[in-house]
Amino acid sequence: MSTLEDEVSLRVGRAVKQQREAAGFSLRTLAAGSGISASMISDIERGAKSPTVSTVVRLAQALGVGAAALIDGGAGLSPRIRVLRSGEGAGGEYPARWERLGPSAPGSRIDFVRYQIPPSTILGPTAAHTAGTVEHMHVAVGAVRVTVGDETAELSEGDSCSCRTDAPHTIENPDPSTEALIYLIVERG
Repeated sequence: MSTLEDEVSLRVGRAVKQQREAAGFSLRTLAAGSGISASMISDIERGAKSPTVSTVVRLAQALGVGAAALIDGGAGLSPRIRVLRSGEGAGGEYPARWERLGPSAPGSRIDFVRYQIPPSTILGPTAAHTAGTVEHMHVAVGAVRVTVGDETAELSEGDSCSCRTDAPHTIENPDPSTEALIYLIVERG
């Protein structure tokens, strides 16, 4: 490429693809999260289209990284743990949805799990899952500490998170007197 714009477009495209794959997102998943069509994202990743600033910002937000990470060429991967605190976004709807989860269909790559974690208990460490596996967790009661690889997040009642579990991971109820209740959706990579 001969112009600065072309070089930046290629760098952004590579960074979007790197961050998308690191997060375990398909083109459709990123499209749904960003409001940008899957075909446009594909064009950006291939360097065929030059994204606008607002497009870069929307993609970065959906990927959980700063826009600079995409413009700078994706230095560093997106975090393994992405937290949504109670009251943020659409969090108010999640508790009712999580309560109604049932068994997954035979052959499905999705598992639905409900954990009651006794006080002062650690689940794990659990071995790393295959690349692309994402666990979505909602804390219905109590508080938990989630560790994936070398990243840790503290979650309180009403908080949710999504974790790329391609590294060893644990879930801990640090409270010595209260049982924690979490709901988990595991998307296998």
